[in-house]
Amino acid sequence: MSNLKLILYSLIISQNVCGQFAFNNIELKLEIPLSSSYRIIQTEKGKIKKILEFDNNGKIIFDYRETEIPPFFKWKEPHRFIYANKYDKSGRIIKRYDFNSNAGLTIYTYEHGDNPMTKTIYEQKYADTKKVKMNTNPYAFISKFKNLEQLKKSKEVANIISSPKIKLYIEVLNPDNKPIERKEYSKMYNDTIITSIKYNSKGKELFKRIFEKNTNETKREIISEYNSNSTNTEIRYFKNGKKTSTYRYAEKTGDNTKTDYSERKGILNIRHYTYNNKYLIKVSVFETKFKGNLIVNITPNLTKTSEMIYKYNKKGLLEKETMTNYKTGKKDIRKYKYKIVRK
Repeated sequence: MSNLKLILYSLIISQNVCGQFAFNNIELKLEIPLSSSYRIIQTEKGKIKKILEFDNNGKIIFDYRETEIPPFFKWKEPHRFIYANKYDKSGRIIKRYDFNSNAGLTIYTYEHGDNPMTKTIYEQKYADTKKVKMNTNPYAFISKFKNLEQLKKSKEVANIISSPKIKLYIEVLNPDNKPIERKEYSKMYNDTIITSIKYNSKGKELFKRIFEKNTNETKREIISEYNSNSTNTEIRYFKNGKKTSTYRYAEKTGDNTKTDYSERKGILNIRHYTYNNKYLIKVSVFETKFKGNLIVNITPNLTKTSEMIYKYNKKGLLEKETMTNYKTGKKDIRKYKYKIVRK
């Protein structure tokens, strides 16, 4: 599947859930992690929804999940994802399995250099024996992989490993292991695309510029400003050297809260997150007309469009989530059960 088709597919998904929520998007994390390797298996109504496998250091080495899909796709199987990681002695990821039941099966390899500090990313893809139709969920069979060993020993992984190894991009890193420059070849522009990144003294990203190497033509700029408890970010898009559009969003933090703001077509969308002991317990979504100020106070004058409430069990795992859509009056409830297995 081409990158353009993947982008279009992502846009369709995002438009479908805009203003609402993705169910079961809370990461599974025990309040008191086990000291040895283990697996967490999550079920809903007796069906497996997530599987997480941790190594002895508490790092995720296998992640299986099923998610919601727009009803107009009419797939017979859920949309499934598998992510698996291999780490080096320093705890850096050196190999990542990225399996998407709709978009394809990929293995990424990360090679780290020392002088200068670099990270080079390579890609290998599953070679299909037959032509795959877009957005048909053709790789739904990845549900057969329930742990890392099954994945690594599979014929699909053998197929990928035997496929060509393609260099995607190389990152130059600073002493904090953060990228300050990325070089990648773009088939769309038939050129090398450079991303230049600058940080402040606290390691927060200040400025990012994406441009063509040969022409020095800017494609996109991302500028962030930081205050004591808020961040404002502006994304500027360019074409033929001229700015074509601007997108702005902001984040504000407080005691056990975080609020995200974004403006689109004159409407200000607000997502207010409430935490209890670092656990997310509620997200409320509001909207109002944009009057020039990106960060506004949450008052009764705002229109509440939806809300998600999360409840956890004694081990810190998501047990129940309730979503209310105030535009339609619909309420949806999901409940989950767990099995924890020591390896």
